[in-house]
Amino acid sequence: METQQTSASVHAASRRLSFDTAAAWALALTGALAAIAFIPFGPASFVYTKTFILSLGGLIALALYILARLTRGNLILPPVPLLGALWLVPIAYVLSTLFSGGDMAAAFFGTTFESDTAGFIILLAVLASVAALAFRRTEQYVSFFGIATAAYGLVVLAQAGFLIASFAVPDVVAATANLVGSFADLGLFVGLGIALALVTLRLLDLSSRQELVLYVGGGVGLCILALVNSALVWSLIALVAFGLFIEAIMRRSSAAVETDFDADETPPSMLSVSESIPSKTLVPSLVTLVVALFFMIGGATVGNALSEAFGTNFIDVRPSWQSTFDIGGASYSASPLFGSGPNTFAQEWVKFRDRSLNDTIFWTIDFASGIGWIPTSFVSTGAAGALAWVAFITLFFLFGLRFLLFRAPADAYLRFVAVASFVASVYLFIISIFTVPGPVILALGFLFIGIFVSSMRFSETRREWGIVFARNPRVGFVIVFLATLLLLGSVGAVYVVVERYLADVSYNRATTMLSSGNLDGADAALDRSILFAPSDRAYRAAAASGIARLNRIASDATLPADTARSLFQQALSGSVEAAITATRLGPDAYSNWSMLGDVYRTVVPIGIEGAYENAKTAYERAVLLNPTSPVIPLALAELEIARGDTAAADTHLREAIALKQNYTQAIFRLSQLAASTGKAREALEAAEAAAYFAPDDPAVLFQVGILRSGVGDTDGAIAALARAVEVNPSFANARFFLAVAYAITGRYEDAAGQLEAISVLSPENEAAVAADLAVLRQEENPFPLSRFGALGIPQVPVSESSGGE
Repeated sequence: METQQTSASVHAASRRLSFDTAAAWALALTGALAAIAFIPFGPASFVYTKTFILSLGGLIALALYILARLTRGNLILPPVPLLGALWLVPIAYVLSTLFSGGDMAAAFFGTTFESDTAGFIILLAVLASVAALAFRRTEQYVSFFGIATAAYGLVVLAQAGFLIASFAVPDVVAATANLVGSFADLGLFVGLGIALALVTLRLLDLSSRQELVLYVGGGVGLCILALVNSALVWSLIALVAFGLFIEAIMRRSSAAVETDFDADETPPSMLSVSESIPSKTLVPSLVTLVVALFFMIGGATVGNALSEAFGTNFIDVRPSWQSTFDIGGASYSASPLFGSGPNTFAQEWVKFRDRSLNDTIFWTIDFASGIGWIPTSFVSTGAAGALAWVAFITLFFLFGLRFLLFRAPADAYLRFVAVASFVASVYLFIISIFTVPGPVILALGFLFIGIFVSSMRFSETRREWGIVFARNPRVGFVIVFLATLLLLGSVGAVYVVVERYLADVSYNRATTMLSSGNLDGADAALDRSILFAPSDRAYRAAAASGIARLNRIASDATLPADTARSLFQQALSGSVEAAITATRLGPDAYSNWSMLGDVYRTVVPIGIEGAYENAKTAYERAVLLNPTSPVIPLALAELEIARGDTAAADTHLREAIALKQNYTQAIFRLSQLAASTGKAREALEAAEAAAYFAPDDPAVLFQVGILRSGVGDTDGAIAALARAVEVNPSFANARFFLAVAYAITGRYEDAAGQLEAISVLSPENEAAVAADLAVLRQEENPFPLSRFGALGIPQVPVSESSGGE
């Protein structure tokens, strides 16, 4: 008897400590850690840190599962068709990577394992597959949902702390700060938690303490959702609550009817839980439904008022459905089967976007995704990806609904696991169509897909398939060989993931140093980033550092001529090489070619042979890749001005203004060019004619003010610029030039008022005008002739905060 007990104890311990159990725990902890982990300091990227945790944890779980199979000598699978359907999308991504014609490394890894890369899609499939294979016992599901509940609790408690801290120290903690990702991601995460809490309360017989925890967590979650104020999340929560409420009512009504018929034989007090639904199971769904409907109806009023009161307003900007379809149509016309390639939506966006977007405040944004994550995948992977998604989702619904309706597990807890994971999976599919979730939300969704597939092995007809390959040498050799290769591949993948994460950390450190003027430190950090994982953005930053070094050397009068010449040639050579390498690594990214043009343009004024031709060629390639950007024609105009061709510069400036009518930098440069060529009067007449037809257009009024100043009509300039500021109070450049005009006429107090208004628009503008504002407060003119350009006014020192740019 003692021997049997000891044997049983050893067997139980081996099950608890097995590689299978370790793989299941690794998956659960990976999802939880990714949700709550953050690094509050240093150059580590917040989102990429979470992706790194997901990648590392997923690969570790895969390795543990492979070791479990190698040590046990068997392979047990849940229903194979749905598990196979899970890999249709990754296969489509791999095919698109191979045959779309784009850069394979960028398509697979991207820059930071973006969610539309083939590598990230494979990671999601690995997470789901290991979950489907490793979860086979009830205690594993209990551990998973327990860890998920703890992670949800930490997120909502931390959010309450962030909100309190945002009132106490608003300069340190923002009200939208959270542990998950963007504030929109927080809403998606909390919405998923509330949906699962409702399912738990409905399907499980819980203790009073467990119910209290879910009630408190759900209540706090509803408060957070009120601050996020997402109509999509409210709609999904309302649907879940409505479905559970109707299901409870139907069961309650059915039990009541049976009680009426059998009243003499079965007293109501003797009915089981499954036959008589307690009233408390109706309350959570009903309350949640009422709250959700309230905010769905009053989201534009009550919801916005709450967001403003707590400072949680945020902008979730994405292309519209029409814009996404337009980009997709243009992409399919070039490559219908495999699309433009994974992670190339941004390139397709700048190539085919509507020019009218230049008239909005979002004209500088190169959107990396469309209206939703799955529609974006349709664009990047073509018909192959679209068919794969449709097939996977269709099969998931067909197999899932048939399983839940006709073959659900008899065990109450396993039935809960199936329903909860199915609800979470459907939640993921819907939000992925209408939004672009962050990596944590996507990973959690695919984990639940895997959990649901694993639960199907417990159907009433028990549909598992397995093989004990340890007893079959031939089959065993093949499986062990493949499993060993997969294990070694996962180890190599871990190495790649760590390398790319360290490269990202070094790159972020370099950009911080570059912005502060620490060129030596930036170059060293960029060298480390390139050593870990070469990328076009790192080489582009190295080229920008080279341009800054060229300007520093040229302005340093203390350097001996020979030393300056040698340093200049060295910096120029390194900058050109870095920019060329960037174009080689990212030949379809217009920013790489624009940077190469900037490098050559820097040395055009000093007559470097071939600089003009190379710069023009690079800019023209950038125009082909981004034909609607007004920034590139402006750069071409600056190139022609540096060469001395004013006619060509005038043409390019007008092209820039035609693309964006309120492009103040181009307007200002055109005015300077007109004045320098003796055509200021003609330019002024044209601008005033435009103002006659558009009297309330701040860009036209700004141009009129500039040109009037250029011909000496200071009072007329004041009138036009004051009107531009009246129409658009955030027009920083108009305010600045109005301040200059006021100072010229001795109206120092009015000039100071304009600079004060500029300083509140942004910290950068506050720093830019601080010195001039101090001089104006001393009743002096801070704008000496040495700061004046061709029109008799200073260069633009401030940046716009809105549409006046």
